Amino acid sequence: MSSVRFVVPQMRLAKLLRTPGGLPVVDAVEAAEDNLRTIQPTCAAELLALLELCERSFAALPEAPDDEGLADIYAIAVRGIGGGKVSGLPAIDTALVSLCDLIDQLRTTGRYDRQAVGVHVNSWRLLQRGGLPDAATSAVLDGLHKVKRRYADESYPADAGPTAVANHDGIVQP
Repeated sequence: MSSVRFVVPQMRLAKLLRTPGGLPVVDAVEAAEDNLRTIQPTCAAELLALLELCERSFAALPEAPDDEGLADIYAIAVRGIGGGKVSGLPAIDTALVSLCDLIDQLRTTGRYDRQAVGVHVNSWRLLQRGGLPDAATSAVLDGLHKVKRRYADESYPADAGPTAVANHDGIVQP
């Protein structure tokens, strides 16, 4: 009788995976944060360029419903999401997500309100300047949330307008 012998090859990758090594997590996170700090000015400049493009698109947005114009503003805003955190202005990301949500709601329901979009674009400009006290930043974001929520409610009259407007001084007015 012959005996059967099983040979299991040594897998180099499996061995490497079981072997400890590499950077500790704390060091890896610190290195990543250092890398992000180096691109912070570039990211802030790109966000500013997107804002200026968005402001031009908004200025061209007519009072009459314009789905294509809303789509252009959406495309600009969505490109900026994530840039706020990297550039040290995380509230911009929240404002951009809110703008995109608002445009989604307007386009989905067939409603249109240029002023509501304008509130978001003006708030982006305000947040882009930076240096706002935390209370003012929270007030701006709360105002944007109220505007967005109003258009999420389909029972709200389409011609009622936004609930809050942020002026360039950071004051949210009903």
